[in-house]
Amino acid sequence: MNLIPQVKSFLPAEGVCDKSSLRVCQAAGLNPETVLELKKRFPYLAVQTKKKGFFAEFRVAGETLNSEDPGTGFDAYVLQITPKGIRIDARSESGLFYGLQTLYQLPAGIPCGMIRDEAALKYRMIHWDLKGYQPKISVLLDELRILASFKINAILLEIEDKYDFRCAPEVGCPGAYSYEDLRRISQTAAALHIMIVPKLQCLAHADYVLKHKRYQHLREDGFSFEYCSCNPEAQKLWSEMAVELMQCFAEHPQYFHIGADEAMKLGTCPECQKLGKAGSYIHKVEQCIDLIRKFKRMPIFWDDILRNAHGALSEEDARRCWQLGSKSILMYWAYGNGGRRNTFPYLKAYQSKNMKVWGASGFSGCENWVGSLPSLSFRGQNIDAWTKSARENQLEGVVATGWTRIGSADCPAEPQESSWFTILYAANSMWSGEPRDFRKFIYDLSLLFYGDVPEQELVDAIFGIAANPYRLEFLAGKDYSNKRLAFLRLAAAAESLSVEREQFCAWNQYYFGRLGKKLADYRVDYMNRWPVLRAEKIAALKKQIDPLIREFYETRTADEFMLTRFGFLEKLMEDTFRLTKKTKKC
Repeated sequence: MNLIPQVKSFLPAEGVCDKSSLRVCQAAGLNPETVLELKKRFPYLAVQTKKKGFFAEFRVAGETLNSEDPGTGFDAYVLQITPKGIRIDARSESGLFYGLQTLYQLPAGIPCGMIRDEAALKYRMIHWDLKGYQPKISVLLDELRILASFKINAILLEIEDKYDFRCAPEVGCPGAYSYEDLRRISQTAAALHIMIVPKLQCLAHADYVLKHKRYQHLREDGFSFEYCSCNPEAQKLWSEMAVELMQCFAEHPQYFHIGADEAMKLGTCPECQKLGKAGSYIHKVEQCIDLIRKFKRMPIFWDDILRNAHGALSEEDARRCWQLGSKSILMYWAYGNGGRRNTFPYLKAYQSKNMKVWGASGFSGCENWVGSLPSLSFRGQNIDAWTKSARENQLEGVVATGWTRIGSADCPAEPQESSWFTILYAANSMWSGEPRDFRKFIYDLSLLFYGDVPEQELVDAIFGIAANPYRLEFLAGKDYSNKRLAFLRLAAAAESLSVEREQFCAWNQYYFGRLGKKLADYRVDYMNRWPVLRAEKIAALKKQIDPLIREFYETRTADEFMLTRFGFLEKLMEDTFRLTKKTKKC
C-alpha cells in the first residue's frame, strides 16, 4: 500500500475487506463537513452519528468491532480492517479525521490487518504565498482540502496585497479577496483541521504598501522596501491591518506571523539613528509582539536578523536582538542552498537561550526566481533535513515555505499548482518523520493525485528540471483532458524555455555583426528556417498554457506569468527575425 504520508506500522492479517460490501457506518466525533465528505465517499452507506468518543466503524452487518487504544502521539489513530468491517479509533477529532484520510487512500479491496499511525511533528505547516499568485477562491478552497487530505494541519498564509484591507485603502490589488472571502477561507480551514497563521510584514518587505503615494511618508528614509521603525503612524497602520486580519481569521486564535526579516536599512533616518540599528529593530518588533500578545495570540517572526544573515548589523547588535525571542516563536529558515547546505548551526544556540524555535524548509521559490517547476531532488533533501532536526531537537513544528515571488517588485516564481510534488513530499516528511525515495515518490503520488503515470521525461523533470529540461518536443501527442496534469506538464515546458532562450541568444552570437548586413547564403537560409520552427513551437506552448493558467489563477496573476515567461523570449525572436530579414546573401 503506497500511502502518502507513510503510516507508522501495518500488521497484516488474513483476508480482504471489500469496501463496496460495507453497508452501515456508526461514527462519533466528526464535524458536519467531515460527515458530508464521508457520505460523498460512501454514498451507499447508512451513516449513524453517536455523541461519545472519536471513532468510525464500517460494517457489512452484525457485530461491532472492539475498540483499540490509538496511543498518545500527535493526531494518533488506529485503523482495523477485517473481512466484515473497518474501525478507526482516535483520541481526538483531528486524529479520527486523519484516520479517514488514510481509509480514503486504501484500495477497493483492502488487505486485512491493523494500521497504527501518528504524526512525527505536532504542527505540519505549508506556506501559502499569495504575493506571486492569487488562486481563484474556489481553487484556494480546493487546495485546502488537498492539503488536509495529506495530513497538513497548518497554513502560513502570506497575504500581502491580495486582500482588500478595509483599514488601508489602495493596498489591495485589483481583484483582491474581500473580507467575506477571507472569512470563508478561515471557516473552511477550521472544518478541515487546518490552523491558519496569518502573516503581515511589520518592517521590511512592505513595498506593496509603501509604493502608494498616501503611504510614502511611512518609509524608512525614503526607502520603499521598509517601514520607518520610529514612525508612530507606520505602527498604527500595521496594527490596524494586523487586527483586521485577526478578525478575518477569528477561528484561528493561536498564532500570528509578523515577518521582521531582511530589514536592511535599520537606523537610517534621523529618528532611528538615535536608537541605532539594533535599537530601532528592537523598538519596532517589540511593539508588534506586544500587540499580538495583547490579543492572546503567540507572535512568530523570522530569525535572520538575529543571526545577522545579511550583514545588516554588527555581531554585537545582532546578539542584542536575541532578547525578542523570549516572548515569541523564532522561525529559523534555511533552504539548503547556502554554504552550509542542510545543517542548521544556530538551532542549539537559540535553544540554549530558552527560545522556542520552529524550522522553515523550502518547497519552491528558493533557486530560480523565474522558475515554473521546483526540483524534488534538491527541495526534498532540505525538507527531510528539517524534519530530522525538528525531531532530534523536539521542535513543535516546521513550515515548508513556497515563495511565489521573492519581493513585490520581482516576477512570479513557481506556481503552487506545479509544485504539488514538493508540497506533498513535505506533507509526507513532516507526518511520517522519514525520508522517501524521490523517484518512487513521483510515481506513487502521480497515481494517487493525478491518476496516471507520467512519461519518463516528465518524471526526470520533476526530479531535477535544471539537469533534465522538458523540451517542447515532449508535448507532442499528449492528452490534456486532466487539467492538473496538463498544468504540470506545461509548466515544466515553460521553465524549459530557458533552453529556447539560450538557443536564440546563441544564434545571434554566432552571426553577430553579420546578421542585418551580409552572410553566406546557406546560413541565411538556415536562419530563415530553424528559428522559425522553434518560434512556432513556442507559440503553440503559449496558446496551450494561457487559458489553463487562467482556470486556476486570477487574471492579473495569469498576465504576469505569461509576460515573464514569454515576453523577453518573444522580443529576442522578433529581433532575430528582423535582422535576418535585413541580411543580404553573399
